[in-house]
Amino acid sequence: MRARDASPILANQFTVSGEMHQEFGSGRDPLGRYYTDPSIGQAFVSLLDRRHASSILDLGSGGGSLTVAAAQRWTDARIQTVDLDFGAEENIRLGMASAGHLAHSHLVADVLDENLPELIGGPLFDLAVCNPPYAKIRWRDGFARILSEAGLADLRAVPAEALPSDIMFLAQILRLAEPGAEVGIIVPDGLISARRSRAVREALLRRVRVMRVVQLPRGSFRGTEAQAHVIVFRNELGRGEDVDISNLGANGVSSPLSISSSAAEARMDYGYYGLRTATTGHRFTLREIHADITRGSLSSSEARECCDPVFHTNGFVQADPLAYRLSRERLGQDRLGRRIAEPGDILLARVDRELHRKVCLVIEGRAVMTDCVYRIRVPAMWRSSVARALMSANGQAALVCASRGVGARMLNKEDLLDLELETA
Repeated sequence: MRARDASPILANQFTVSGEMHQEFGSGRDPLGRYYTDPSIGQAFVSLLDRRHASSILDLGSGGGSLTVAAAQRWTDARIQTVDLDFGAEENIRLGMASAGHLAHSHLVADVLDENLPELIGGPLFDLAVCNPPYAKIRWRDGFARILSEAGLADLRAVPAEALPSDIMFLAQILRLAEPGAEVGIIVPDGLISARRSRAVREALLRRVRVMRVVQLPRGSFRGTEAQAHVIVFRNELGRGEDVDISNLGANGVSSPLSISSSAAEARMDYGYYGLRTATTGHRFTLREIHADITRGSLSSSEARECCDPVFHTNGFVQADPLAYRLSRERLGQDRLGRRIAEPGDILLARVDRELHRKVCLVIEGRAVMTDCVYRIRVPAMWRSSVARALMSANGQAALVCASRGVGARMLNKEDLLDLELETA
């Protein structure tokens, strides 16, 4: 991994102003869509390299922010939009008219229809933009055909729960894109960094040449705190090239870091690799020091009925987290299968909106843990170092990178074991 100078396109040409908004009302969208603010649309198209485009595709175009931004940059291109919502067309046409762009066609159709290439007709596209909905989709028989014709047949073996809608959108784009076409697509954090998506990343890096991944600010979409990223790639086979990763912040796009293809298979998020380059002390993982990590045992209903002292995520309230005192009340005899926190244990929230801030080192007392809490046991010589590392600014940032979820976040045990921590 190495830092690179910012290219002309990735220099700080733009800033994030405002926030994403739902253009068809403020309620929850039934199709899981979170529409793109024009400022993000402009930033998005600036990440693409192609200087000239003759035909542009926007699948799941919604209100057309990406479409209009593309029309403003590639003024002579023919643009095709597709969306299931009948109301989308009028919004897009108004936006295109304001941009003075008339070479536009819109199709009201299911973006994941296996017959979409026939429905659109005409030549293939040399550029595509896309912001898929954040939605779970049920597997359809036609998906096998879409994946096969996109050159992603290997993904048919991936469990359906690990194959999100954005991958199916991406596969559909590949069926409609000419060889060498450039594609920019907004994807959720899970595709970029989750363990369960590794097989998807491996297949993607073989099938296309991923040029850059840009991490968007958290909360970029109104109505969700989901972390999102932009992937920019070319429709040509990947040959193990390095991938540039960057971060879009208040001051624009950061200078990129370059990571190897094998590193990109593991994860492609700037937050993770940027944090690694910022650390200066000794790095270690909990797995390397043979930490024993155990999840608490009590469900919420069992915790309410328990007669013994219980430790839950709302218990991280004492002023000194490095000298945490649990109840000195004697525990009852009925403790079979219950997991107990005791002096020397490091406790960490497993599920919580602010789990990265909920860490403590127990020095006194005992309590039964709920299943929303992890107990970390390490050799005595490591206890203070591990606790301080988890509570440090870098440790908290690492926990944010490792955890998943919108709203309440969840930390996987394997991700916690491989979390890179730093000692002074």
